[in-house]
Amino acid sequence: MTPRQRGFGLLEALLALALGLILLAAAGQALVSAQQAWRVQGALSRMQDDASLAFQRLAQDIRMTGMFGCLAPEAIEFIDPSAAQAFAQPLQISHAGDGREVTLSLVTADVRGAGGNPDWTLLTDCLTWAEVHPARQAGSGTTLAFPVRRQTYRFQGDGLMLSGGGMNAVLIDNVRAFRVTRVVGNDGERVDLQLTLGDPVLGVERNYALSVALRNRLPSS
Repeated sequence: MTPRQRGFGLLEALLALALGLILLAAAGQALVSAQQAWRVQGALSRMQDDASLAFQRLAQDIRMTGMFGCLAPEAIEFIDPSAAQAFAQPLQISHAGDGREVTLSLVTADVRGAGGNPDWTLLTDCLTWAEVHPARQAGSGTTLAFPVRRQTYRFQGDGLMLSGGGMNAVLIDNVRAFRVTRVVGNDGERVDLQLTLGDPVLGVERNYALSVALRNRLPSS
């Protein structure tokens, strides 16, 4: 083999090596991109689940707000005086500090499975009288008992907190923003909810929104 032929073989080997390195780098980059996309997709899926959980609880409590038995509010007598103000303003939205901290307070019919204890019980015969007593009370005979509790949702720090029935818990975390708006429309009132969630590691954010119609006529805030 001549020196010229030996040089040509070495050049081919170098070209093959360079091509192999390029293909290996491309494959590695594709693998990294696929892994990153998988991680982002997982984060988005978790955020979607968190938003669904929060909206489900919020919607349930908003729809039950102001559901105080079967008689008009004017017929209710408050054996527990502290309940009178709560029943008069069953839906309250407040902002603290720079306006970022949002609190939604709801006085709702107690839902089975919610956990904890009711704040009040409305006793009534659904005909002529209704009384609100503190804590849990039992009905008897023709007297019906409607447990009522205050549910408070508070956006504080990076968590959406839920307190009610003597319990406090973080409903979801990694919350970037939480907005609540009470809207009066031609077809009734509704509550508009806006939620922004983020992943602290990947730096992705998503916005979620839900409108919940108020089933019961409530006093103005």
